[in-house]
Amino acid sequence: LTGAAQADLASGQQNLADGKVTRDGVDLFYKIVGPPTGDYVLILSGGPGEDIRSMQGIADELGKKYRCVMWEQRGTGRSKLPRYDSSTINLIAYVEDIEALRKQLHTEKFIVVGNSWGMILGLAYAGTHPDAVRAVVTLGSGPITYEYLGVFADNQSTRLWPSEIEIRDFWRDPAREAANFDRANFERLRAATSAYFYDRKKALQMAMELDPKDYNFRVPPAFIKAEGKYDIRPKLRTIAAPVLLLQGRQDLAGEANVCEAHSLIKNSTLAFIDKCGHMPWLEQPEQTWKIVDDFLAHLTH
Repeated sequence: LTGAAQADLASGQQNLADGKVTRDGVDLFYKIVGPPTGDYVLILSGGPGEDIRSMQGIADELGKKYRCVMWEQRGTGRSKLPRYDSSTINLIAYVEDIEALRKQLHTEKFIVVGNSWGMILGLAYAGTHPDAVRAVVTLGSGPITYEYLGVFADNQSTRLWPSEIEIRDFWRDPAREAANFDRANFERLRAATSAYFYDRKKALQMAMELDPKDYNFRVPPAFIKAEGKYDIRPKLRTIAAPVLLLQGRQDLAGEANVCEAHSLIKNSTLAFIDKCGHMPWLEQPEQTWKIVDDFLAHLTH
């Protein structure tokens, strides 16, 4: 949902591995950064369809202590697909990709960290494979049902300035989208960037840095076509691992969504950060990492 915030790797980190998992004829790529030993932290980007580079700031921080797996989800980065439809883009495929990755890395459990769609996927994986997850950390919420996705979209519209709505609607024109699908989708995303932040200056900086190469805009419609009125709430009830649900007070996902997730996940902690939008590690990094570090420090093996 956001662009790649580029940053140098923190000192002491090293690129340990650059590998791939092949499943159902699809090559899925990853990079591991951090110390040579320790727990694996699986990092899940948003979208669906957003490049893992948007999560670089998270790898920079957590890579000081953990082996961070920068996972290029199907349809993103180097993990290309032959086509984008319900046969290749669906929740089961995403979840089982992660399980194949875990087995290839020969690790018993992941710590999973996700933003937005990455929250949805991380929680769905933890509910499907409860014994394979040590903990889940969500930074900025994804809608746990199709209805909450509607709330997300409505909140976006109410936060945009008239000029931004005008640009977004200009690129919604079916003829414009037919002429250049990727350009139309990218310009709509860029016009809506301010809705994702509390601090408008940070939003404008992000909008300036957005790169069309960091998105595969064919993924979201394929996912909605495959899953329809999706609802991951049944999976939330089966999560065994401790879960930190961290959200900005001004996250356009809305508070009802994350509060319902909290009520369904038996071992979950809910934390809010004031004056903060959809990407807390970008907008309020000091508070974000204090809360996350404290949560991770109290995990038991």
